[in-house]
Amino acid sequence: MGYRWKGLLACLLGLAFCLAAAAGYRELHKNTVRDSYATKLEAAIREKDPLAGINEDFTVNENFKSHLPVVVLEMEEEPPISTRQNPEDGRFIPIEGVEPYVDGTVYLYASGEGDNSLGDDPCVVSRMRIKRRGNSSMLYEKAQYMVKLVSESGQYRDLDILGMGEEHEWILNGSMADKSMLRNYLVYSIASEIMPYTPDNKYCEVILGVDGRYTYQGVFLLGESIRQGEDRVNISKYKTGDVFNSYLVRRDRYDEEGLMLNTYAREHGLAAEWFGLLYPSDDEVSEDAVAYVEDDLSRLEKVLYSNDLLEFSTYENLIDVDSFVNYFLLNEFFGSYDSGNFSTYFFKERGGKLTMGPAWDYDGTIDNYKHEPLDTDALGFQTKPWFEQLCRDNTFITKLEKRYFELRRSTFSEEHIIGKIEEITAHLGGAREREWYRWGHIYTQDTEYNLENYKLKDGTVLVREAKTYEDELYRMKTALRKHGDEIPGQLSVLHKSAEFTTGIMNRHEVWLFLVACVFLIPLYYIARR
Repeated sequence: MGYRWKGLLACLLGLAFCLAAAAGYRELHKNTVRDSYATKLEAAIREKDPLAGINEDFTVNENFKSHLPVVVLEMEEEPPISTRQNPEDGRFIPIEGVEPYVDGTVYLYASGEGDNSLGDDPCVVSRMRIKRRGNSSMLYEKAQYMVKLVSESGQYRDLDILGMGEEHEWILNGSMADKSMLRNYLVYSIASEIMPYTPDNKYCEVILGVDGRYTYQGVFLLGESIRQGEDRVNISKYKTGDVFNSYLVRRDRYDEEGLMLNTYAREHGLAAEWFGLLYPSDDEVSEDAVAYVEDDLSRLEKVLYSNDLLEFSTYENLIDVDSFVNYFLLNEFFGSYDSGNFSTYFFKERGGKLTMGPAWDYDGTIDNYKHEPLDTDALGFQTKPWFEQLCRDNTFITKLEKRYFELRRSTFSEEHIIGKIEEITAHLGGAREREWYRWGHIYTQDTEYNLENYKLKDGTVLVREAKTYEDELYRMKTALRKHGDEIPGQLSVLHKSAEFTTGIMNRHEVWLFLVACVFLIPLYYIARR
């Protein structure tokens, strides 16, 4: 009898070990979520005359003030347009002979106590290198900027800006394509609830000081670029001579100045866009380390494009599936169909799995694509690179369905989304009027920036361009409500075209239990003897 109890005890201990290993596996691959948008935005106090500080020529006077932080960019000349679109292949390439950066000084006014004005003492003063950024937005009248903080001697200078962590590289994003001023901040705030390392952003107003003339530029997001670092994408630092490093990559158009990777899908004509290696950077990475990243991505692509069930089913060993599920649903919910092809980031910690993110670039979402409206009754993200392959798997589609139902009751709920929109608009306050005063000739007139009208099947012409801020908010809320309701039914349709059901083949806990049984059951019978 004693041996029997010892055998049973051995089995129980073995089972406990397997369950603990399974729990440890889940915890190891659980995404850490950054909570940078958790603090609710404060509503602005109603201003008696929001335009009092702006002259008719859009220069500012001594009455200018804002409840938002104020950024002044001071320089002798504006940063030039430095890229052009190649008509042959659509790529954006540098204009030969044009230096994109100019030198200047940046001032940040953000007292944290009431309104900010140019008569206050700035909380940040730094020399800078500044350029225009973006592809098509490079040509917008309202420019977007990349700002690099430097010391007097020209060395990079890391500063903590508005509590967003220490860095020298910052983005000023004021997309003219989004007259609501909401889309990027809204999607980032939602992304931060379900994905790691979502870039921090703070609303501000920008004044451009060129050769002594200070012109109001409107509402911007001052925020992080996507880089490796403790306060950005916090993956392990590159170690010279170590091949198997952490890395950060981006899928986008071919970049003449970037370190582009030649992977399996590119070599076999399966992908139109390119992977660029962002970290380790091209000025420090070894050839062996670059080859490792190429081989690592190619290994995954061979699995995803495989028609063999056994090989295809191993994709879960290579990617953080939950991050791919969340990324799919985030971009589908907001109708972000540039994502997946462009501005699409992936990172991998040393010894870990490839993870989707961070989220990036959402000014063209929520029915804001210039050439055609959002089809609220259909899905689009299942056609994107890699996701088209993942959606061959019934198991992956089922995960999309289950996760969407979870999110629709919480993060993606109508109450939560509409509440966020109203919170942001209340926070912008009088800055909304200043933005529309500055760029009203774009927002209220027929210009090249407008959304194109669309002819429906019955011949009706859909006029898509909103001429007031309130109409734009109504368009956004309506699109989100309709599309959000249709997604569950459309996800279920994906099962019809699925080829595989990986199912139990991807359940690591089950496999651990079965392996334990193979060894422990014979041990039990031996113990009985």
